[in-house]
Amino acid sequence: HKRSTPSETDAMGCTTSSAATNLASLPQGLAETFASYEIFVKENKAKLPVLGMLMLDQKSGKREMGGFDHPGSFSYQIKQQVVKGLTLEVCHAGKLTPDLEKSFVASISALEAAGASVICGDTGFMMWFQSLARKSTKLPVILSSLAVLPSITCSYGAHEKIAVLTADSQLLKPMATLIHDECSVDINDQRFVFVGCEDIPGFHQISSGQHDDAAKMEAGLVAKATKVLEEHPQVRAFLLESTELPRYAKALRKATFRPVFDALNLCDFYITSHLDNPRFGVKDWDDAKQGKRPEFNFGQLVSGATEIVKPVLDTLKVTDIAMQIYETSKQAAVSMMVRSQRAGITLGVIRLDYHYPPAPGDVDHPGSYPYEVHYHMVKGLTFEMCQAGKLTPEVETAFLQGIKDLEAKGVSVITGDCGFMMWLQELARRNTKLPVIMSSLATLPAITASYTRDEQVAIFTANGQSLLGMEQLIKAECGVDVKDKRYIFVGCEEVPGFEAVALGQKVDVRKVTPGIVKKAQEILTKHPQVRAILMECTELPPYSDAVRHVCGVPVFDAITACDFYIASHVEHPMMKTWSHAPLG
Repeated sequence: HKRSTPSETDAMGCTTSSAATNLASLPQGLAETFASYEIFVKENKAKLPVLGMLMLDQKSGKREMGGFDHPGSFSYQIKQQVVKGLTLEVCHAGKLTPDLEKSFVASISALEAAGASVICGDTGFMMWFQSLARKSTKLPVILSSLAVLPSITCSYGAHEKIAVLTADSQLLKPMATLIHDECSVDINDQRFVFVGCEDIPGFHQISSGQHDDAAKMEAGLVAKATKVLEEHPQVRAFLLESTELPRYAKALRKATFRPVFDALNLCDFYITSHLDNPRFGVKDWDDAKQGKRPEFNFGQLVSGATEIVKPVLDTLKVTDIAMQIYETSKQAAVSMMVRSQRAGITLGVIRLDYHYPPAPGDVDHPGSYPYEVHYHMVKGLTFEMCQAGKLTPEVETAFLQGIKDLEAKGVSVITGDCGFMMWLQELARRNTKLPVIMSSLATLPAITASYTRDEQVAIFTANGQSLLGMEQLIKAECGVDVKDKRYIFVGCEEVPGFEAVALGQKVDVRKVTPGIVKKAQEILTKHPQVRAILMECTELPPYSDAVRHVCGVPVFDAITACDFYIASHVEHPMMKTWSHAPLG
C-alpha cells in the first residue's frame, strides 16, 4: 500500500490529527495486516476502552481527585452508574432484595449501553454480587482487587508473603468462602497478612467522603505498613483491597520500598488488553554478536514530555475509533515511560542463548516496552533445555548468575524470553526477593476471575502439545488447571512462518500475521464462549494488535503482564494531581 508523508507530532511525541489517515506510523503488526487506512477503519472491531463503574446509592462528601470514585483518577474514559437502593450496609450484609437485584442488573445493562469494556464497583464489598454481575453480562467483571491476588502470589516464593490492607479485616471473615470461590484465594493461607485499617485515625472520615484528615490518614497507614514489615519481614508486596486506599499508594511505596497493587492498576490491566502496543523503540536491536548491550535509549522520545498527559479524550482529535484506540495507546505508553524513568523502575529479562533479531513487540525487543529493559543472555541455555525443564550444573550456575547480574543493575521485576522458563520459576524465586514472572500464564487467574465458569479464555502457545507436559507445574506455579474446560489451548506451530520460533530464527511478521489472525477468528467461531485471548508465547505479542482490531476481543500477552507488575512500582498517572497538606 502507498504510505503517506510523515506525520506531525506534539510535545508528547504523539501523532496529531493531521496524521490520522495513513498507516505509516502504526506498529508493524497493524500496518501489515491492513492494505489501506480505509480497510483498517472499516474492518476494525475493537472499541475505545471504557471503564464502567457501579456506584453505591448514598450521599457522601465531595469526591476528590485520587479517590477511586472520581473520574479524574483515571487516564481513560469512565462511565459511572448508581445502583438505586444499594448502600454500603447492604454490601456488608451480602444480600439483595428482588427489587435491588433488578436495580443491580439494570445498572450493568446501562453501563453496557454506555460502551463499557470492563465493569468494576466503587467498594470491594460488592464482591458479594460478583457472580450475579458476571451472569448478567459478557463483559469482564472485577468487583474486588482480590481477583488479582493469585497472580501477585505466584511471582513470589512459598515462604514469602503479601500484605492485604482492607477497610475492616473482620468484615472479610464472613466472605472467606465467597472469596475462595470467586478469586481462588484462601484468606487463611499463611502467605497472606490481612490488615484492617478501621483503627487508623481519619479512615472513617475518608471513607465517608471527608478529606480534611487525609494527611493524618496517610501517616497512620504508613505507620501500620511499617509495623507489618517489622512483624512480617517476609512481606514482599502490598495489595490495597479497599477502594479508599489507592490515593496513598505512592506514600506506601516510598516508605516501604515495596510494590503496591490496588484497584486502579487492576482496572488498568484490563483496559490495556484493549489497547495497542505502540512500540516506541527508537533503536533497532543490537545483536549480541556485535558485542553491543541491548539497552533501550528513550531519552530523545521523552525529552519534551514535561508532565503526565491529560485524560486522553481531552486531546484526541481523530474521529475513527481504530485510530482513537491507537492514539490512546501512544499516550498511555509515553505516560508510563515518563513515570518509570522518574522512579528508576526497570525490567530484567533472562534470555536464551539464541542470536536472532526479534520483531518489535517481541519480549526480546527493547522497543516493545514503555520503560527501560536490561537483558542477560544465559550461556548454554537452549530452547530444548527450557522445554525439558532440566539444566546442567554449568547452565544452572550461569542462570543464577544472570539473576544476580539483573539485581545488580537495579531491576524491579524479572521475566524471561521463553514461556518454557516456567520450569525455572521456582529456582529463580528461591534466589531473589524480586517478583519473577517467567510466563504470562501468571496473569491467567486474574483474567479468569472476571468471567463465569461457562465462559472461556483462549490461550495461544508456540506448541499446544508441549504445554500439556507442564500440567502439574502450571497448576503448582500459577494455580491454573490446563484441563479446565474454561481454557482453550491453541498451538501456533502450523501457522505458516511461525516454525522459525522453534528453529531460533528471525520470524517474518508480515508472513505470520494473517495466519495468527485467521486462527483467532476460527477459534472464536468454533468456541463462541471465548471472551478473551492470552498470548502465552513470548513471540506472539507482535500479533496482539491485529487480533484485537480484527476480532474485537481483549488480548493479554507477555507485554501486558510485564506492564502490570511494573505498574505496581510507579505512581499512577493521575495521582500526581492529588495532594494534601504536608505531613507534620
